[in-house]
Amino acid sequence: MKYFAQVGDKRFECAVETGNGSTFVRVDGRRYRVDLEHIAATDAYSVLVDGLSYEFALHDGGECIELTGAAGHFEVLVEDERTRAARAVAAPPEMQAGPHRVSSMMPGIVREVLVQPGQEVQKGTPLLILEAMKMQNEIRADRPGTVERVHVQPGATVEKGAALVELS
Repeated sequence: MKYFAQVGDKRFECAVETGNGSTFVRVDGRRYRVDLEHIAATDAYSVLVDGLSYEFALHDGGECIELTGAAGHFEVLVEDERTRAARAVAAPPEMQAGPHRVSSMMPGIVREVLVQPGQEVQKGTPLLILEAMKMQNEIRADRPGTVERVHVQPGATVEKGAALVELS
């Protein structure tokens, strides 16, 4: 399984691999042999990483894991790939980073384009009018942003799922 860790402003992609009685951790593509042992009756652990020994105390701070050892105190945010995917799906569009495509929810004819590239829009700003089944449907921005590209022109026939406008 993949994990994503963040320590301060540094991000790491990790994967745990087991086989033949050994455990390996891959961090940003580099593979390390790891042996981890809990020290009984404490919150401390001993870990061997490629033969080098480290000890640390582990404190679960909810979404953050606190590690304290000889190298100092670190707060590590760890997220597995399933949790990351679920959060991305659940995040409202205005919280998602990167370009966002507004797509047609139904087949229809573009009657009017109300925005142009470079225009700032807010959530709910009308982008265009799409006629479907003799009804005029106002297609609105579902997040704030800047219009990067308008994919259609008035009179264009679009299918369900067609790209209409791209916001950044």
